[in-house]
Amino acid sequence: MKKFLLILACALALGAKAAEAQTARLGDAIRNAAEELSAGMAPDTRIAVISMRADSARMSNHLIDEMIMAFVNTQRVLVVNRAQLDLIAAEMHLAIDGLIDDATAQSIGRLAGVQFIYTGAFEPFGNIYRLRIQAIEVETAIIRRIHTANVWNDAVVSTLLGTAGRDPSRRGPRETRAPREPRDPDNPRVNWLSAEVSYTLNTPSEVWPGLGFGLHYERDLNELFSIGALLLYNVPFEFGALVTARFFLPGSPFYLEAGVGAGFNQHWWDWVGAMLSLGAGARLGGRTGGFFANPFVSVFPLAPESASFRFSRVGVRAGWVW
Repeated sequence: MKKFLLILACALALGAKAAEAQTARLGDAIRNAAEELSAGMAPDTRIAVISMRADSARMSNHLIDEMIMAFVNTQRVLVVNRAQLDLIAAEMHLAIDGLIDDATAQSIGRLAGVQFIYTGAFEPFGNIYRLRIQAIEVETAIIRRIHTANVWNDAVVSTLLGTAGRDPSRRGPRETRAPREPRDPDNPRVNWLSAEVSYTLNTPSEVWPGLGFGLHYERDLNELFSIGALLLYNVPFEFGALVTARFFLPGSPFYLEAGVGAGFNQHWWDWVGAMLSLGAGARLGGRTGGFFANPFVSVFPLAPESASFRFSRVGVRAGWVW
């Protein structure tokens, strides 16, 4: 009996040591994951680390950055840098550190021109954390490999998660991140409202020549086209109203614009002239909501039988998007 108890005690001790050996520091777990997931890949395979779900944006960003570095250090694969992925995600109105489903991640990978994408999660598992990373083939959406690792809840993890002094198995409501839904290009919901100031050439005004103001509203139809309306004023008594349409260069904030409307001056009761607007500009910022700026140039080539509104404009708009 004593011999049996001794054997049982030894087995339990060995099991505990084995379980402890399988739990790693966060940095080691990331490096081990990169080594395992890149092993056996063809030389110069292009990959991208798309998203890592965690209970804090700081941890999500850390996991993505460290995974990219670990893959690069294996010298087995070609890794797309995060700046390019952020640009693609911004065009799709996504935050890469948020929740992204596999179909959306596959779309990002296809636009980035990679063969494999990596997504993962970092979640509490008792008194430790579980790191899970999966490799998805972009062309077929098949999950080729899954790597899991147990991670110690040490000072580094607590700092990145902001959970110092708390039990990782107990998750408060503040730590839960709501998923950010991708924008549906066929169901536009982005509105752009801005005020403008411009310098205008070839206007007949003798008071503050060249000074102009405007108010512009625009609504996206999809990733490439938008429509809008512009109210225009040039000092001292010249006004205009136009309907505008924009075409955005794919994957770029730059656009070409055309508009039609009418313009009139202080003698508007005698004359209203048709206008055709042609222009170009760049919409900077505001891709996921908030403030944006819009430098632009435009020409208004026709207003029948009037010297007014035959001018070119250079200016900037600033406003808010929602």
